[in-house]
Amino acid sequence: MRLISQLELADCRAILAAAHAEAAQRHAVVSVAIVDGGGHPLLLERGDGASPASAAAALAKARMAALNAKSTEAMEAAINGERPGLIQLAGALDGPAVAMAGGVPLLHQGVCLGAIGISGMTPEVDTAIATAGAAALP
Repeated sequence: MRLISQLELADCRAILAAAHAEAAQRHAVVSVAIVDGGGHPLLLERGDGASPASAAAALAKARMAALNAKSTEAMEAAINGERPGLIQLAGALDGPAVAMAGGVPLLHQGVCLGAIGISGMTPEVDTAIATAGAAALP
């Protein structure tokens, strides 16, 4: 048997605050989703002025990153490059999941505890905000 760490609401709030700080610095209007290691929502926040679609996309990005323990930016690059077949992965998962930049896994001691997904801006900005949020994992 092994014990597995889990994200707590306080962790999610710290991650969200770091993502908000990065978004504010970039004048970005985004939605933020944080999920657990199984891709289940822990926190979802649509920023003022962010589109309803961005909330759904942020959740789908976070889910994909958590279930694969990989950045969705890397997955999108693989789909656009040498692994176009990876696009089928989203259809194999039970629920929304997309391999679009903006999802970053939340890793602790080599274990994926969940992920953060950001949507609303360019792929580069979404990823930068997600990365800043992930860096705040206590």
